[in-house]
Amino acid sequence: MSKCFNPDCLYQNPINNKFCERCGQKLLLKDHFRGMSYLGEGGFGRTFVGLDQDRRNSPCVIKQFLPLSQGSNALNKCIQLFEQEAELLEKLGKHPQIPDLLAFFEQEGKLYLIQEFIDGKNLLTELQEKGRYTEDEVKQFLIEMLPVLDFIHQKSVIHRDIKPENILRRNNNLDPLIYGKISNLVLIDFGVSKQISGVVMTKMGTGIGTPAYAPPEQNRGLVNASSDLYSLGVTAVRMLTGVLPEERNGIIVDDIFDLYNLTWIWKNWLEKNQISLDSNLIEILEKMLADKISDRFQTAREVFEALQTNLSLTQIQANIIYDPPITPFPQVTTPTQSTIKLKTALADYHKLDQLLAEKYWQEADQETEKLMLIIMSKTGWWDISSDDLKNLSQKDVQIIDQLWLKYSQEQFGFSIQKEIWLKFGGKLDGSYDINCYSKLAKEVGWKNENEINFNTNIPKGYYPKVSGWGGLVRWMVGVVGGLVNKKGFFSYLYSKV
Repeated sequence: MSKCFNPDCLYQNPINNKFCERCGQKLLLKDHFRGMSYLGEGGFGRTFVGLDQDRRNSPCVIKQFLPLSQGSNALNKCIQLFEQEAELLEKLGKHPQIPDLLAFFEQEGKLYLIQEFIDGKNLLTELQEKGRYTEDEVKQFLIEMLPVLDFIHQKSVIHRDIKPENILRRNNNLDPLIYGKISNLVLIDFGVSKQISGVVMTKMGTGIGTPAYAPPEQNRGLVNASSDLYSLGVTAVRMLTGVLPEERNGIIVDDIFDLYNLTWIWKNWLEKNQISLDSNLIEILEKMLADKISDRFQTAREVFEALQTNLSLTQIQANIIYDPPITPFPQVTTPTQSTIKLKTALADYHKLDQLLAEKYWQEADQETEKLMLIIMSKTGWWDISSDDLKNLSQKDVQIIDQLWLKYSQEQFGFSIQKEIWLKFGGKLDGSYDINCYSKLAKEVGWKNENEINFNTNIPKGYYPKVSGWGGLVRWMVGVVGGLVNKKGFFSYLYSKV
């Protein structure tokens, strides 16, 4: 079904309709985003689950800003927050624990923000279903959340609304071949975030956030990185106890926070319920929850290091999410040609993953070429040597191969080419075999490329031909083919998969 975006209609239409049967409004945003179901409503907008028809109907989240009376202060504030969320998501770029920003635009007098859809459950729902978390689960939670907070703080962004509802756990694990060992927790809803100065980590503004999780200074409009750490500490304590604020007889009651004296009494609750905790964990949580900013941890890194130093992590070491685990403090960085590793090559492999998911084979082939050159620290195929080929990173080659196999249903990939290479007697020792190469080139279609109908049937193993090496060898079996094969290209390459 296709949901109408008209706030006064919201009619559920047949899936292929382009206009609402009831009110006549366009059902497609930017001619390709379609609303499928109503997800919820906040203070100034509605949220839908949608489909992006330009990306093979991949699911997305559609946030719609609902305008109030024109010219009101509330309207201006809401518009500012809505636009700010888009700006911040764009500024943060890509991180596996933050939903991607896909689009931000105006249509028919309303603002829309389109984000990556995360198939998962928020931690509030998880807490309500499973009950309180164990001590080890809370340690693991902190270990997984601190790096993403460090990431946004390094970008001069504070979230200002850390709470269980704003943390999702993916239902499906991220592919470790692409992302490494990364957490499945995702931080969402940057709508109340604020940019902070790179020099002075404070900013005066409107107190925004959730009262049960917001630090004291946030109500006065003063926030910094430790404000997020306070809210993360509150989240951890609520997960440990399973206690949430609730209304009883018209009065808000919180069994782990004294609302009259404005002090945390979660340790009393634990004692009353005969629950013991590691004293070091208690000390760390107490410091995160300190009223005074100066008494708290100032950075996520400090909390992470305190956990590493003071807590016995042997019982959760098998589930640790970073490689290398714990030290140094994990960060998502931009890959360089001199230091290319799986963890630091995240952005490049993410792009290849997206292109292959869309079945943009030619573009993915060009991206594969770039990656192959990067892992050999070269700027062009003319510059490669036998040593470069011999020392190709096996892990990187296997990542690329697995991505091609995954999205082509094992139609394309280095492994497919390897099978054909071995079938014709090819070796994996770096030796040159022009006859074997000629047979491979003919079978996968490199030799008779002009005869291929790319709209109906591409020969098995044709991709990745890699436009760089393909320009030299994909169909030539003469002198140029000989030059490349003397370097042992195929023999070395296929030995890695």
